[in-house]
Amino acid sequence: MNNASQPRQCILTPEQEALILALPKAELHVHLEGSIRPGTLLLLARRNGIDLGCRDEESLLALYEYQDFRHFIQLYGTLTSALRQPEDFLLITEELGLEAARQGTLYLEVTFSAAIHYRNKGIPFDEMMDAIAEGAERVRKSTGVEMRFILDMVRGYAPEYCQYTAEWCVQGQDRGVVALGLGGYEPDRPASLYAEAIRWAQSHGLPFVPHAGEAVGPEGIWDALLFNPMRIGHGIRAIEDPTLVETLRERHIALEVCPTSNICTGCVACWEDHPLRQLWDAGVIVTVNSDDPPMFNTSLADEYRRAFSIFGFTLEELAQLSLNAARSSLLPSEQRARLVERFQAEIARLGL
Repeated sequence: MNNASQPRQCILTPEQEALILALPKAELHVHLEGSIRPGTLLLLARRNGIDLGCRDEESLLALYEYQDFRHFIQLYGTLTSALRQPEDFLLITEELGLEAARQGTLYLEVTFSAAIHYRNKGIPFDEMMDAIAEGAERVRKSTGVEMRFILDMVRGYAPEYCQYTAEWCVQGQDRGVVALGLGGYEPDRPASLYAEAIRWAQSHGLPFVPHAGEAVGPEGIWDALLFNPMRIGHGIRAIEDPTLVETLRERHIALEVCPTSNICTGCVACWEDHPLRQLWDAGVIVTVNSDDPPMFNTSLADEYRRAFSIFGFTLEELAQLSLNAARSSLLPSEQRARLVERFQAEIARLGL
């Protein structure tokens, strides 16, 4: 697919670069398994006796040239096979949080596909979740970065695994789980196929935040809206339907936009075609996110840089993007208000 590392863009001045890095950030759409550093992935594969088909970082990075979205999903499954022990999940959680701190990120909502590891490898949910929660607590103590988690159902899995995921969401609330998600290969797998598990989780107080409108058009988002989600993962194909855009705006539904991911997977053909700016100008609540940062050669700070240099966002608009993410978090209302106040104070200190 297109090489997303070389878009046409303006050059940031050192002052602009410093402000972007210093801007307080929240990331709402980042996958735990997709955030594994290449070196860590190779280490885990060797330690657990898993053959990834490559022996060094250079050959691993060469795999990250996706033919299409389905190819990306297939590779994602291969990479997750390296995770076998609870300590593996602790390690990658801690590394994700520490890297977030270096990006100026104060808060993350991390998507975790527990069903993959339970179905394919038999790893008990509690073992995984305890390890992830310990990693998050280490990050909080060492950096102050807060991490919460979204457990996503995997499109194409049997209904019992979706129900397991919904139940795990309820069980994991004391360890930072804040929502039920839905990810995986989207075509022919709308959210309504998983209605029973979604409704069950919602009846137990868990919000639903699905991926939709990424590899499928507006119909995928309309279907997801049947469940009144607070946010939509990606959602970029909404731009094809003016009525849907207006609905998102009126209902204050935030989009978790991942520009570099969309280019790398071929969901958007080129940077000029990406609708981030159009959605913003239409009054939709948008946030920017990294999705699977090492797999797309990006970071959250890079996504802010590209919003500025490719899409023409001003520094003040970047600050608003940042506030959008804080305000769209799934924290309890009092905690969310404190997070927003913290962001506002830091943005004011930066003169934005």
